Amino acid sequence: MQNTYRIRARAEEYEITGSEAALQFLQELRAINQLRQISTTKAVGRGLSQSARATYDTGRQIFRDPVGAVKKVPQGASRFFGKVKDFVSQDDEDTDRKASVGETIRGVLGIDDQKRKLAARLGVDVYSHNQALQKELDRVASAMAGGGLALNIGTMPIGGAVGIGLTAIGIDQAVDSLINESSPDDLRKWNQQNLANLGAKPDVVAQFLSHPWYSPRQETIITAALKKTRVDPDLFLESAIKALTEEDGRYFQRVAQLLAAYSDRVAPLQSLYLEEGVLCALDRNGVLVVPVSFDYAIWTQTVAQRVEALARVVGSDQAIKSAKIWTDGKLSDRLKAELDRRSIAYESLRQS
Repeated sequence: MQNTYRIRARAEEYEITGSEAALQFLQELRAINQLRQISTTKAVGRGLSQSARATYDTGRQIFRDPVGAVKKVPQGASRFFGKVKDFVSQDDEDTDRKASVGETIRGVLGIDDQKRKLAARLGVDVYSHNQALQKELDRVASAMAGGGLALNIGTMPIGGAVGIGLTAIGIDQAVDSLINESSPDDLRKWNQQNLANLGAKPDVVAQFLSHPWYSPRQETIITAALKKTRVDPDLFLESAIKALTEEDGRYFQRVAQLLAAYSDRVAPLQSLYLEEGVLCALDRNGVLVVPVSFDYAIWTQTVAQRVEALARVVGSDQAIKSAKIWTDGKLSDRLKAELDRRSIAYESLRQS
């Protein structure tokens, strides 16, 4: 159901599954190319020098106003004066203690904040698994944060790939702004609070927010979508934490967005269902909504089995009056005809 693309970049060839993932990857390649054109060799040195001066000024403030300074600066930050360059440039610091220290220094210098702004302007996910992109974002953001690189990101071309999945199916721009302007810790707190407000179990929330295939960005998009549905999210989260690949994580993100779009555009939801292992939702009109994300679906033996099982559910459960496939992809004419024969409705959010 997902298209597979082969994308060549210089001497490398990449195989990408899914149209949205391919669009995002192409946007990342464009961003990497733009970033590589920015020279920061001298700027990093100047920026680090200025940052060290700022750290020294913070140290002086601690002596003048120790209580006020402690409130403004993370505990222990002053210990790392003189080692700023190490934490900015060394990628092999892999212990928990050193990683934590590195994150603290990055926060003090404003590197992470500049990195989020830079990624947003380029239209890429600041939490992307693309290591080449991460390297270039870190390099340029480090120089910008230190003041050694006067780069007006407002003049850079605006990217759009990351935002495509947001506005197309019901997540408003406020979510994108929240992600771009908040630290990972702040996003985690926001997600925890909103999932708890929906009635999610703390242990399930903890598993979801610690899952390796969901970045802070994805977690926030999913949480914002579930917040729109106003239903108990446990069943969704329990399904989502079974993701085994990055593609799985992206799929569940889209399913959450589809649920939010249905609730916003068609009818409020009253509960989530799990039918034959497929996550569904029952709306307040008794329609069993099957949110499924794909590029193009055809009639196959596997699809036929799913459709037959769905038809049986409608006939056996009095609470369910009808069923509807709710998707962001295209359906073949044969698939549409088979669904019509079984009185199963379908609707795609894709315009063409």
